[in-house]
Amino acid sequence: MSSKFLVAIFCAFATASPAAEPVKSDGSDLGISIMGSIVQKKAEENVALIKEESGAVKAVKRDMVIADKFKVVAVTQQYVELITRDAQRYFVYQDKFAAAAMAPKKGPNAAQLAAAAETYKEDGFERNKGKITMSGLYRDKLVKEDLAKVLMQATAEPFTENGAIIGFKMSQIDDASIYQKAGVQNEDVITGINGTELNSIAGSIALLRSLKGADHVEIDVRRGGQAMKFSIDVN
Repeated sequence: MSSKFLVAIFCAFATASPAAEPVKSDGSDLGISIMGSIVQKKAEENVALIKEESGAVKAVKRDMVIADKFKVVAVTQQYVELITRDAQRYFVYQDKFAAAAMAPKKGPNAAQLAAAAETYKEDGFERNKGKITMSGLYRDKLVKEDLAKVLMQATAEPFTENGAIIGFKMSQIDDASIYQKAGVQNEDVITGINGTELNSIAGSIALLRSLKGADHVEIDVRRGGQAMKFSIDVN
């Protein structure tokens, strides 16, 4: 069976850059407010209604420019992702979602972390320590129905040592996301896939594309300075 789900899990590499971390906002600091959104079957067709500081109300979608400052990267039910010319990203939330999204999250306790690090199971998906298996149906749902959501569930950025890329550091992993279910943690550095080092953005993209026909993948991870391995199989 194909492991195309890997493209969903790690395709954040394709657009990763050493830019600053995204900023969550209600738009008041940017002179923008999100009045509502319409979500379509295709994510690129989602539309948001925004109000600029001037009072102008506009309907925007992906790749449009707002206030001559911000390019729309994505529109979701809760927020609009924007990027500036200097690569600063913003998640601008509708008022009804802003308070919860911007509130500090309570971290899990030590027992919860330990349990999460060892196992996870749901219909079609199971992880036992670093070994992950999933059904073809589960994978297909990830890459066909939920891909847009998956892409927003974490950030991957090039990680360098001595000026050279040695992998991609994961951050901003959402609770209950596929990344968390797979055991990936914030600050993990993905250093290799199937024995190939991830030492360039272009090379990593090419490697991920080559995995579309694979049924078994091994991923090298560095966590807290220690090397780990994840294996993924599609049944």
